[in-house]
Amino acid sequence: MNKFAAYINISFKQSFQYKWTFAMTLATQPILLFINMALFRSIYDYNGVDTLKGYSFEQMIWYFTSYMLVLSFIWNSTANQIARKIITGDLSMDLLRPVSLFQNLMARSIASRLIAIMMDFIPGLVLYSIILPPKFLTVQSLLTFIAVVIPAFLLNYLFNYLLGITAIIIQNNASLLSVVNLLAAFTGGAFIPLEFFPSAVNRIFDYLPFKYIIYWPIQFLLNKQPDTDWIVGKVLLIQLAWIAGLYLLYRIVWRKLLSKFGDAGG
Repeated sequence: MNKFAAYINISFKQSFQYKWTFAMTLATQPILLFINMALFRSIYDYNGVDTLKGYSFEQMIWYFTSYMLVLSFIWNSTANQIARKIITGDLSMDLLRPVSLFQNLMARSIASRLIAIMMDFIPGLVLYSIILPPKFLTVQSLLTFIAVVIPAFLLNYLFNYLLGITAIIIQNNASLLSVVNLLAAFTGGAFIPLEFFPSAVNRIFDYLPFKYIIYWPIQFLLNKQPDTDWIVGKVLLIQLAWIAGLYLLYRIVWRKLLSKFGDAGG
């Protein structure tokens, strides 16, 4: 644990050198926010409605804004980093480190997300609230969002790690990464609220992990979850089940793929 904490500290200092890269989001997202406000105002006015698929105008605008805020917590480039290490041969050196590659990359991801929270999430939440006050937001909904988005980070990290190590088998997995990430964003509700899909399609999405990485954290931030006492617990349990399942899969697959990597590398 001490070694892992030290890696987080080192990674934090390294990533902090590029802190203004994180802050660039603050310069671009308000522009998209104003574009969405103009677009959806026209849509709501044209249809003469106050809500669309259960979303008020403010919630609809904040849905897409919230996706960027969720990314501040969950985003990582683990899959690309692993693939690059395998292609360049750097993986061999990483296997000799006192901390496993899994812990090393997780430490880097945690460090980068801590900076993103400081440079993107907190200032962004304040700035966006000034532009379009989120009347629906409460202290409870914000705390529930944080409680759900942390396991979402772990789930997304595990998924990306498993996706990255496929490069041991297929070498260049860039196309696979692009397709899978696109499908993950689509089925997770990154592009459009899942309420716009037929109920049968949504039932399929229920059996995939991506809804619990993107969609549900957004719902809790919007204070739009179903009015049931157990929904938070249900989402957390499903997230933890996915985390446990993917971690077990990682241990099994990593052991087998590592033996192949060792055979190929001598």
